[in-house]
Amino acid sequence: MSLYTTIVSVTAGICIGFGILYLFIGLRRRNDRVLNLLFAAFALAYAGTLLLGVVWRNTATIDDYIAINRWDVLFVVPAYIALTWYVALYTGVKRRIVPWLVTLVLTTFGVVYYFRPNSVLGAVTAQQVTLPWGETITQYLAGDTIWTTLFLLSQLIVLGFIVVAWMLQFRRGDRRAALFLGLGVVWFVIMLTLELLGETGIIAYVPFGEIGFFGIAVAVTLQMADSILRTEESLDNYRTNLEMLVADRTSELEASQEKLLLEASVRAVTDERTRLARDLHDDVTQTIYSAALITEALPRIWERNPDEARRNLVKLRQLLRGALAEMRTMLFELRPASLESADLDILITQLADAFTGRTRIPVQLKLSGENKLPPDVKIACYRIAQETFNNIEKHARAEHVTLILNRQPDELMLTIQDDGVGFGEDAVSAENLGLTIMQERATGIGAELQIESEPASGTQVSLLWSAESEAEAIA
Repeated sequence: MSLYTTIVSVTAGICIGFGILYLFIGLRRRNDRVLNLLFAAFALAYAGTLLLGVVWRNTATIDDYIAINRWDVLFVVPAYIALTWYVALYTGVKRRIVPWLVTLVLTTFGVVYYFRPNSVLGAVTAQQVTLPWGETITQYLAGDTIWTTLFLLSQLIVLGFIVVAWMLQFRRGDRRAALFLGLGVVWFVIMLTLELLGETGIIAYVPFGEIGFFGIAVAVTLQMADSILRTEESLDNYRTNLEMLVADRTSELEASQEKLLLEASVRAVTDERTRLARDLHDDVTQTIYSAALITEALPRIWERNPDEARRNLVKLRQLLRGALAEMRTMLFELRPASLESADLDILITQLADAFTGRTRIPVQLKLSGENKLPPDVKIACYRIAQETFNNIEKHARAEHVTLILNRQPDELMLTIQDDGVGFGEDAVSAENLGLTIMQERATGIGAELQIESEPASGTQVSLLWSAESEAEAIA
């Protein structure tokens, strides 16, 4: 294989490699997709014309040259068109008159040349050209026709457009991109210009066009690498800014969370104070006020009717015990740890005394047995008893209440019974009686809650808990 054929074949292989590479990049990347596809089309078409050039330069007859050139035009025309549009888009030329004109003229030339090559080429002559390293190749020269002149003029227009577009890009301030384009395109233009001048006979002919692609291929590759590096830098900067933004937002969220927690804490304290003030006013204050009235009237009643005075002393004792129990209950509510550590008998007794102090309804307590209950069981029993007393106060219209609490080592039974109006199954209202809350508390500790009531026959609430049932519920 001759040196010329080796050089051109290697160049064609490089063209094919770049063409496939940029075709793949253009299909996969959205950024600069059209630019990459145009360059891929130029590289592949240029490779095709290089390989056909090797073939027709080694042909023996003019007829073979014309036959091969009919196929060569299918690569030459797309190569020039793709290169023209690539430069137009790369340099940002807004007026696309030249690219469209080149596309129209070269497409017309290609169609005429493919179907009527003889009328385009005219009288073709062949001559032997000796290359600088001593190798001889055949150079075919077309005759002077309007079509060959038009094709030569189109090539010169393409070259002139590339130079002008590059200069406009440089003057516009996009000098970085213009520098990469200038490194390759100027080399390519010089090589192609030298070949065109050689074909016209102005200078000695040397096939410089075959090696012109190296410059533009290197330039485009450098531009692509620079674009990738700048993209990576932008991504790094974006990532850094994003991390800083996230850190700032995290700090703001933490500060907002602390502020919200503080506001919630203050609001909770305020709400609790409001509730305590309301309870003090509604329960304790009214109870003490009633006790004060009895205390003021007691001396006069004692003088008139000692028996009635003794009955008022019992009421006074109940009122004071109720007020004291209400205050202790509030203190337990304010200090949950004290509620968990207190004995259940004491808690139940305070609930009963507070209930009697508010309603004047006596509560008969029957407390028996002793055991150490888990805190959750103790709290649940306390809350169920508390809710039951509240329901009796609001709905039962009872005159007497009995509370039985029996504690054994591994079980507990709590029964609260009143002689109030009771209710039927159709009249049960979870919203009014708090049955749902009571049932949830019982289920939470694995206990069984039963509520039995008949109209005009009172109500009985029974809670049965055992350690075994709680273990089964947890399992």
